Amino acid sequence: MSRPSPIGALSASRLLTIDGATVGSLVGASEAIELAATALMKTSSATAVQDVRRTLDLPGEPGTCLSLMYASLGAGARFGAKVQSVFPANFRSGLPSHQGGVLLFEAYGGRPVAFIDAHAITGIRTAAASSVATRALARPEACRLAVLGYGEQAERHIASLALVRPITHIRVWGRDPGKAARFAEAQCARGFHTEPVPNARDAVRDADIVCTVTSSSTPVLQGEWLPSGCHVNAVGASIPALREIDLNCVIRSRIWVDYMPMAMSAASDIYEPLANGLLEPSRLVGEIGAVLNGACAGRTEAGEITLFRSLGVPAQDIELADYIYCKARDLGLGTEINM
Repeated sequence: MSRPSPIGALSASRLLTIDGATVGSLVGASEAIELAATALMKTSSATAVQDVRRTLDLPGEPGTCLSLMYASLGAGARFGAKVQSVFPANFRSGLPSHQGGVLLFEAYGGRPVAFIDAHAITGIRTAAASSVATRALARPEACRLAVLGYGEQAERHIASLALVRPITHIRVWGRDPGKAARFAEAQCARGFHTEPVPNARDAVRDADIVCTVTSSSTPVLQGEWLPSGCHVNAVGASIPALREIDLNCVIRSRIWVDYMPMAMSAASDIYEPLANGLLEPSRLVGEIGAVLNGACAGRTEAGEITLFRSLGVPAQDIELADYIYCKARDLGLGTEINM
């Protein structure tokens, strides 16, 4: 998609700060999907230069850490880094689990030009990437959606996936039945026919698309439950300590990832079975960006189970941050501060 044109350079001592509310006002779900697709294609063509996520473990439950992701969008393009804390326990008290910022730099001279709320960027780009994968891999007629989890990403995934497939019915499950029921009620109010179910197996039954959006350290989705022809977006487990899907889920699926080096360093549900000879290497097909670029096959049969293992790609964060920065600057939004 076209990016807003830059305007005159800011003073070298000025930094544009953009809060989460402004981010949300500048990027719609449809725009986010196309930006995610662009970043994933740049990832698989090696246009984007990036590395795997770096984490510093912190005290707390599994997954509590400081996270660093960085990327350049290519020669002459802006580059940057996302630094954020990840505190899964925050979810229980109504606080964001991911908090931090994206620092964006100009390509020439390396001047920092923007600091953007990372929680908003992460929330937008995660659901957008799942939608890109769903558009590429799910059957065209897929209309029944199962969501395991009832947090922010569950809500974002429903709204985003409805733009790429004709979603008519949604089942949601979570460990707290009351919260799942309230989430379903809120989605119905937004126009999505959603029902809470008492267990994850019932949620998955007859589903065309399944999304796991939890911070669980033990599997919430079992492969034996998956109906023929469904597509799975496994989203919530971004570090090796977390695992939402079981071995059978992996073995039964043909698998695509967002960034292979990240999958081989963070997706323990994939790299451990591979190392132990439990998963045939041919089941790990490749990167979703390679499907978009035409270098890798997507779904080949209506009855096969497809799995997108989402880890989060640094290029997605920077692609989205770059778009937000340019658009905010064009519209005179955000706050300039002295460095």
